[in-house]
Amino acid sequence: MKMKTPTVLACLLAFVLFTGCAPVSTQPGKSATHVYTPAKGTPERTAILAGVRAALDQQGLKNVVLLVPSLKVHNGWAWIQVNPQSADGKNHYESQSGLLREKAKKWTLLEWMPSEEGTDYAKYFHDLRAKYPAAPADIFPK
Repeated sequence: MKMKTPTVLACLLAFVLFTGCAPVSTQPGKSATHVYTPAKGTPERTAILAGVRAALDQQGLKNVVLLVPSLKVHNGWAWIQVNPQSADGKNHYESQSGLLREKAKKWTLLEWMPSEEGTDYAKYFHDLRAKYPAAPADIFPK
């Protein structure tokens, strides 16, 4: 059976239009089905950093600038690494990583990852996943 070129082109065009025009989110949110990193300056990232700042305030680190080398978010859970420093950039503090959870649009740090020498990180992450089984595996470092 011989197909005509216009029919093939029409089918190809329809396929491209219907599959290529699916909505794409440039700002994933809570409904995202995959891990993502909120862009700098977005309300979500600002709220996550506010949760981190609250935890750092409790440790006595106030008025710090947070450099964020890693942030992964998925379904109201986040894993972050921050490098705190003074506002003038002269004082740098210990890098910290931790698990956060969002409830009622507020992010709260659940716990910091231990940074002591000799920490068995495979065991730590195994225990952390057991403690917070709802936390998506894809937010954690590999």
